[in-house]
Formats: sequence, C-alpha cells, structure tokens
Amino acid sequence: MVNNIKSNFSLALVISIIFHLGLIFMLAYSAWHYSSSYTDSGQQIDAIMVDNSIIAKQKQRQIEHDLTSQQIKQQQQQLIEQQAQELQQKQLAEQQRLKQLAKESLMAIEKQKQEQEAIAKALAEKQKLENEALKAKAQLEEQQKQALLAKQKADEEAKLLAQRAIEEKQKIEAEKKQAELAKQAALLEAEKVKKEVENQKQLLEQERLKAEKAQQEKIKAEELAKQKAADEKRKQQELNDILGSLTSKAPKAETSVSSAELNQFKQMVMSAISNKFINPSLYQGKNCILKIQLAPDGLLLNVSSIDGDPTLCREAISATKLAVFPKPKNNLLYKEVKNLQINFIPK
Repeated sequence: MVNNIKSNFSLALVISIIFHLGLIFMLAYSAWHYSSSYTDSGQQIDAIMVDNSIIAKQKQRQIEHDLTSQQIKQQQQQLIEQQAQELQQKQLAEQQRLKQLAKESLMAIEKQKQEQEAIAKALAEKQKLENEALKAKAQLEEQQKQALLAKQKADEEAKLLAQRAIEEKQKIEAEKKQAELAKQAALLEAEKVKKEVENQKQLLEQERLKAEKAQQEKIKAEELAKQKAADEKRKQQELNDILGSLTSKAPKAETSVSSAELNQFKQMVMSAISNKFINPSLYQGKNCILKIQLAPDGLLLNVSSIDGDPTLCREAISATKLAVFPKPKNNLLYKEVKNLQINFIPK
C-alpha cells in the first residue's frame, strides 16, 4: 500500500511539472510572436521613407511599445512567478496531503496490524481458555470419580466401624458382667478377710492382755532380781575395795559398741516385730517411728510411736508387745539399746 501511495505521488508531481512547463512555453511564444510582428511593420515603414514627423511618431510609438512590452514582460514574469509560487504551494499542499495520506495509511496499517494481533491474541486466549476448560472438566471428572471412590471407601469403613463398634460393645458388656461378678466375688472375699482380720484382732487382743499380765509379773520378778542384784553389787563393791590393787591390774573392759553390733541388734528387733505383724501388704509405702524401752535381759518395758501412719503405728505397737527380743550380750550394748528408736516398715 505504501508503494502505491509513492507511485501516485510521483505521477501527480510529473503531471504538474509538465503542465506548468507547457504554460510557460505558451506565454514565451506569445511574447516572441508579438515582438516579431512589430519589427516587420517598422521595417516596412522604413522602406517607404516617410517624413521625419512620421519617424518621430514612429519612434515615440516604439518607445511606448517597448515600455508596454517591458510592462507586459514584467506582468508575465510576475504571473509566472505567481503561478510558480502557487504551483509550489499546491505542490507543498499536495505533498503535505500525500504525507498525511501516507501517515494515515501507515496508521491504518498499524491499526490493522494491531487489530490482527488483537484477533490473534483473542484467538490464542480463546484456545487457551478452551484448553483450560477442557483440563478443568477433566480434573472435575477425575475429582468426581475420586470423590465417588472415597465415598464408597468411607461407606465400607463406616460399615466396618459400625460392626466393630457392635462387637466392641458386646465385648464391653461381657467384660462388664465379668467385672460385676468379680466385684461381687471380691466383696465376698473382702468380707471374709475382714471377718478373719477381726477374729485375728480379737485373738491378738487376748494375747496382748496375756502378754501384759505376763509382763507385769515379769516386771515384779525383775524388780526382785534388781534388788537382789543391788545387794550383790554392794557386796561386790566391798570385795573390790579389798582387792583394789588386784582390780587395777586386771585387763580393761571395752568402753564402746561398734556400729555393726548396734545395727545387727536393731535388725534382730525389727525381725522380731515383723514376725508378729499381720497383713504387711495392707501398709505398703507406709512407716512408723517406734520408741522401745528394753530390760537388760531383752524384756519389753515400754513401746510408743513418735511419728508415722496412725493405723500402722497402732498395729506395730501391738506386734511389738507380742514380740520376743534378744538379750543384749553385754552392758555396753544394753546402754545403747535400752532406749531404742527404729523406723518400722512392714515386710
């Protein structure tokens, strides 16, 4: 299209130049023809040989003719220049118009190109949307298929869970019945054990009363023995005074008790109490601090609790009163254990 515009512009320019050249040629030819005619007339007048007045007039006419020719030439030149100027303006206007046409044509071409690109882009976008729609449709169908499979799987799992729940419920009911039966049996067993414990407590109380009575009798006998021992000690002291020199030379007795001997005696006391303690499993994790007073021969003089579980302490005191304790092997050990504190833990 641009080539067509350039071709049309060149053709119009050539035509315009030819037209103006033709016009200039015609004006030049007219001026030349007029001058030639006038020269021929003058030559004829000269040939006739008229008088001077005529010649003078003829010269005057020639002068006027020359002036007129110059004016005509000036006018023709002005006309030519004016026409050339107008032609130039028209050419400029035509060139401007052609430029505008070319610009509009280029704009039209660009617009058409943009429209084509927009159409191509729209077609590509349409194709893309169609592809995406197809892809989305395929994905939706796949999702629906997966959802259907998931629903079927969920229904199967729900049925299985429901079946398991029924079985679990039946199992729980059976275990509940067994637990109820076991509970009833345990209650009966506990009642039986309770009765046995009560009977055992009664027997222990009877034995405790017997032991207290025997203890009192033993205390009385011990007091008599202490009195007898005091008399013997007094007599021995008198003998020692007589044999002072010999006594000073005798080997010295031990003045302290070893930790091993003390711990061994405490373990023996602990074992003696444990042997008389009933149902130690009922007091697991509990303890009782006992204060025990012993006689030189191991006889229990008194027992009390300092700290610990009240129920355990009560049972431990009862067991202590029934226990038989070892006799300290010497006076030094007796001095350490006659007021003994032990941490009793049922075993």
